[in-house]
Amino acid sequence: MKVGRYIFFIIIGGIIGGLIGSNIERVGTFIASTNFSGSRLNLIICVSTSLLILALMLYQWYVQQRSLKYKYMISNVDDGSDIDHYEKQATLDYNKVHIIAHLQLAIGFIAIFFIALGNAAPNEFFYALIPYLLTLIPSLMLGFYSRRFDALLPKIAEKHYTEKALALLDDGERHIVLISMYKNYQVNLVLLIMAIVFIGIFSIYTGLNQTPGLLALIVIFIYNSLGYLIKLRQFYKA
Repeated sequence: MKVGRYIFFIIIGGIIGGLIGSNIERVGTFIASTNFSGSRLNLIICVSTSLLILALMLYQWYVQQRSLKYKYMISNVDDGSDIDHYEKQATLDYNKVHIIAHLQLAIGFIAIFFIALGNAAPNEFFYALIPYLLTLIPSLMLGFYSRRFDALLPKIAEKHYTEKALALLDDGERHIVLISMYKNYQVNLVLLIMAIVFIGIFSIYTGLNQTPGLLALIVIFIYNSLGYLIKLRQFYKA
């Protein structure tokens, strides 16, 4: 089954690569001919994404308060079935808060993408920066909230943060987290390889210099792939 699956992925990759190669000139022409420029349009992108981030920020605060309320209820009820219900709801809200926070970051990045796509003038730099700066607020909210939700959680950037955070999980949670992280690691490497190849071919074929982005992707690939393998080797050599 595994051999068949790999062959299937190779065939799919070949088809996708063929489609990209045959249409890459059209993509370059489309990007070159599409007009996303203009101060007014950039201002609209900035304002709309900023308002969306602010709305999500308020929703994040609401979900945070609701999860903390569930945590308070857990320590103030006697019925075991109610405790399980409140604990489940608190955990789901805790997860939702993180999703909302990361969604706001994604919106900030998308705003930067569209403004950069239009080759914004240097004096319009703040149009791209404002939505991203707004995402710093929910990130700070998330940091303080996590400590209130569980006082045992390590502080962000604390030494051995990952080990301490995993130690708080039970065996089942730790199993799910590690499997998810390893799957994401493998998928990220594949996506990085595809992105490096695509941007490299795109840059060569269209004449649009993508060197900074290509260099950043290569550095990220080296860090992710070799960093993990080197740590694994050190563990077995210890």
